[in-house]
Amino acid sequence: MFKGVFFDLDGTLLPLDLAELMNSYFRALAVKLSPYVEPRLFLSALMAGVEQMLANDGRGTNEEVFRAEFAWRLERGMEELQPIFDDFYLNEYRELGRGIEPRPEARQAVELAFGAGAQVVLATNPVFPRLAVKARLEWAGLADCPFAAITSYENSRYCKPNPGYYRDLLESLGLHGPDCLMVGNDTREDLAAAELGFCTFLLEDFLLDRGSLHEPTWRGSWEELLKVLGG
Repeated sequence: MFKGVFFDLDGTLLPLDLAELMNSYFRALAVKLSPYVEPRLFLSALMAGVEQMLANDGRGTNEEVFRAEFAWRLERGMEELQPIFDDFYLNEYRELGRGIEPRPEARQAVELAFGAGAQVVLATNPVFPRLAVKARLEWAGLADCPFAAITSYENSRYCKPNPGYYRDLLESLGLHGPDCLMVGNDTREDLAAAELGFCTFLLEDFLLDRGSLHEPTWRGSWEELLKVLGG
């Protein structure tokens, strides 16, 4: 049915409130870096780096854009801090997912897409490093899935809802928008795929309704999504 099926992660395959995760993440990371950077200065630099990624126009990877802004704000290079970041994502960050129960329907949906012969993409907004995305896939119980692509800040030049994000994925996988389905819970970020001709499914479990120029092709519950994928 679809040659490509793209799944959002946070609030879609992974059952969580993204705002709560981000608040816990910022606090934990500020504590981790506190022996090296004053927390308020660190959080200010971090948020400025995130804003630069969200506004990235393709001039570099999101990682490069983030690092340039972050290092400039702190007036220091990333080389000293990178090992601390890596240790955080391998340890403290993983603890943030404690208690999250994977949704069986999420695995069913992914397996239906694979079973139909589609290229299956983990299309999470690429503002996190691969280590953080991998941890969240583990929380979702999907770390073993052979996704055709997993977006992270290392391999992406745009963020949602910029159409360039979806265009880069289509080009790298040899796909065309009208042959693909984007599944997500965010009206602004995920329905933007419709600009490239995608069909879209708006999952309502953790709905983020921030307005959109596009109406979803389908919307509803996991049960309704499974019907679409099994159709």
